[in-house]
Amino acid sequence: MAPEPTDTWTLRHATAWVFTAHGRLTRPVLLAGDSGTGLADLAAGADHGAYSLLSELTARGHDLILLALPEDGSMTGDGGIVQNTVTRALAERHGDAPLAVGGTGQGALAARYALAGMEYQRLDHRTGVLFSHNGAAPELEDEAELSRMGDRPRIPAFLRLVDGGVPDGLTEELVDETITGGAAPGGPLLSKEYGTWLLERLPE
Repeated sequence: MAPEPTDTWTLRHATAWVFTAHGRLTRPVLLAGDSGTGLADLAAGADHGAYSLLSELTARGHDLILLALPEDGSMTGDGGIVQNTVTRALAERHGDAPLAVGGTGQGALAARYALAGMEYQRLDHRTGVLFSHNGAAPELEDEAELSRMGDRPRIPAFLRLVDGGVPDGLTEELVDETITGGAAPGGPLLSKEYGTWLLERLPE
């Protein structure tokens, strides 16, 4: 059963659930799900009995924003949704703690494109960490678009979490750190190994 969010954001073409650690948004971690993954499934995976990323985040004072992307989205369209969510998080955040932004599957690619696009447009995304879990590999036309923007955002640390044998279109030259493991047994959004590794690298 999915946990109840503190708040629900209705965005253009998408919806996000917000889980705050202390009743208001102060240290946001934005995670975009794979294409077509509903919010209830995302939240259930984030608060799974085998490993609850949500509980571990909130115990350390981080807030979790879960973003559901449409089934038939594109890198550019989904990236625009992530950009809108980042802008909303910055507008509602109390204090000046940097954001962590990332996702899984298509959500990871959308997050990478969103932040690269914001930097290309000289928009301040105030993000300290970008993370990609089994990120979708860009299509040929998407590769050209990413290349035009420098392939990745340059300001945040770029963390890659990838299961062995999963092609994600990323190379070691593009990322700052990589952890390779296996799929989370039983259905957690991230395995305990991945979650612990990521938590140690989130911005303070």
